[in-house]
Amino acid sequence: MRSGLLIIICSLVSACATSRLGPLNADGMLFDNLFTAPSAPVIAEDAIKISEPMRDFARTKIPRYSAHVNLSDTRRALIDALYVKGELRLEYFSDVTRSASESFTAKSGNCLSLVLLTAAMAKELKLPYHYQMVVNPTDWNQSGNFFMSIGHVNIILENIPKEFELNTWVAEAMVVDFLEPNKAATLESVQIEENTILAMYLNNRAVETLLQGKVNDAYWYVRESLHQDDHFLNAYLTLGVIYRTIHRSDLAESVLERIARYYPDNTSLLNDQILVLKDLGRVSETVDLERRLAKLDQERPWSYFIEAQSEFNAGRYDHAKRLYEMELARDPDHHEFEYGLALVYIKLNDAQNAITHLQRAIELCPNKALRDMYKVNLDQIRGSH
Repeated sequence: MRSGLLIIICSLVSACATSRLGPLNADGMLFDNLFTAPSAPVIAEDAIKISEPMRDFARTKIPRYSAHVNLSDTRRALIDALYVKGELRLEYFSDVTRSASESFTAKSGNCLSLVLLTAAMAKELKLPYHYQMVVNPTDWNQSGNFFMSIGHVNIILENIPKEFELNTWVAEAMVVDFLEPNKAATLESVQIEENTILAMYLNNRAVETLLQGKVNDAYWYVRESLHQDDHFLNAYLTLGVIYRTIHRSDLAESVLERIARYYPDNTSLLNDQILVLKDLGRVSETVDLERRLAKLDQERPWSYFIEAQSEFNAGRYDHAKRLYEMELARDPDHHEFEYGLALVYIKLNDAQNAITHLQRAIELCPNKALRDMYKVNLDQIRGSH
């Protein structure tokens, strides 16, 4: 049995609400009186606000870079200067969601952070662009008692007309993505508006703040996320988690019950409903929900991994090994599956296989802190053998 509520980070809103049910909105779901004021103002537009160093980079350094490498397309010059051959060379790290200016200063960010930065710079350069969201979540992660679905976004720098030739268009639209090209090319995406991108950013901040134990700040982030896009399902799920965290499972149940009418087959929502109903002592009401979740969950990403963890914690290492291997067969490029299997091999006293899977986990992991932890484990195994 899962031990925590499922939070969705950055993943796509499910199918649109039907007109028969009416519009989905946050009316009656927000209770500001339960929380103290945020430690700092929560302003959505700060996510893509351009700083003076960014403005200087856009106005002076990119034109110089473009002239130096003989690039006539400003879009290509921007991409190269930021990420490829230029002096900034930002890197993809999934650790934290930063604003555009924070990513510029840190020279790194997750997919959403780097999309925000690219958009801010494109806006300064007056380049047309739009955002895209991958239809299905591409990855999952775990932090303590929370499981997090991590979706993926990218940005399109659109075709631009040549100077004085408004009927002539330069090249094709350019996709700025931070996955490997062969993986990015296979993703099915849909266009989304900037208010949804801002809602995603704020929801990510809410989740990350909640994981730090700052529940009040998390509430104000998710509140603003819903004000940006009141059809963003993931923000409602996060709001439910926040209410459960402050021991108001009654409010969490009310939120989840309302949005369940719009997303009856959303597995994250079903899981959260089951946990909240159990909090409230209404165990008998979870039977049908658990049956429906089990049916929907059969081919769900990470289902074998979650079961493998339970088997591992119960000391059934051979069963855990089989489940980890099944998850790796379904998704061979995930560091947490490799790490889990390495831990199983440690318990089975198979140091060589443990080392092999730890090395693979290190290669695949985009998170520096986790990579460092894996390296410590690897050194310990090598030192003991």
